[in-house]
Amino acid sequence: MRFSNFTSNYNPAVFGILLALLGVLILTPDTLVMRLSGLERWPLMGWRGILMGATLFFIWRLFPSQDRLQELRSLGSWQGILVVIAFGLNSITFTLGIAETSVIVVLTAVALMPLVAAMLSFFMLGEKQGWLGWLTIMLAMLGVVIVVMDGGNALGQPQGSVWLGAAYGLVTAFGLALTFTVTRKYPALSILPACALGSFLSGVVGFALSADGTIFIAPIWTIMVMGMLILPLSFTCLGIAPRYISSAIVSLMMLLEMVIGPFWVWLGIGERPTATMIGGSLFVLCVLMFHVVRTSRMSASHP
Repeated sequence: MRFSNFTSNYNPAVFGILLALLGVLILTPDTLVMRLSGLERWPLMGWRGILMGATLFFIWRLFPSQDRLQELRSLGSWQGILVVIAFGLNSITFTLGIAETSVIVVLTAVALMPLVAAMLSFFMLGEKQGWLGWLTIMLAMLGVVIVVMDGGNALGQPQGSVWLGAAYGLVTAFGLALTFTVTRKYPALSILPACALGSFLSGVVGFALSADGTIFIAPIWTIMVMGMLILPLSFTCLGIAPRYISSAIVSLMMLLEMVIGPFWVWLGIGERPTATMIGGSLFVLCVLMFHVVRTSRMSASHP
């Protein structure tokens, strides 16, 4: 689907960049709203998954389609099932990571998604990375280790395991990367309903594991903003943007969440990372920017 009515008078690349930027900016306050909800991890996961899944499905229904039934049937293929599981997995582990430790630790680990996608592309698509690509991956992991090793000194963070929170972030990055890689390899697969179903299933898991009396204690506005605005709108924009610009540029835009997300949490509730954590996160940011720019140029020179 293309927004021909909107892009006929504008440069499609500019439209794609604006769409990706809008998606990332909508996504950046997500972790702050999660903190403000005050929900425990399982009911938080339940509300986010159920509402995001329902809203994504509604958005998908609004889009014109040549064969909607065939799009639904694609979910029953092994590729569709894999995307449903992968997206449901990243929905679960991201919530668990934010509930476990500092936001900057989790977001720094999640930001490795482009590098995880590069590794998956090596195995699934046969795309060679070269020694510079593997060096980039190792340097980025080093930056994450720096952030995690000082993660226990952050002010106002949950008193969970920093290493476990980082592991949840890495699994989230894997789930997102697997979703995008499979979608790229099998373009016939309908991504929005697959993500909607994965989100919904993660919500069912969250509610099933929630203790009695913990589901309805959050301010209603936080639940609605998370599940019906921030998550579905941001992922819809980010999912459509690669139709107009390269996935490398979208990945570069997504790095803004790693910078702005912890800032909103710091400003909103005073959860403050240490200087070492900020330095390690900026190191990862620089490595990832180098990776995205390098791969973008490689794609341009080898169409």
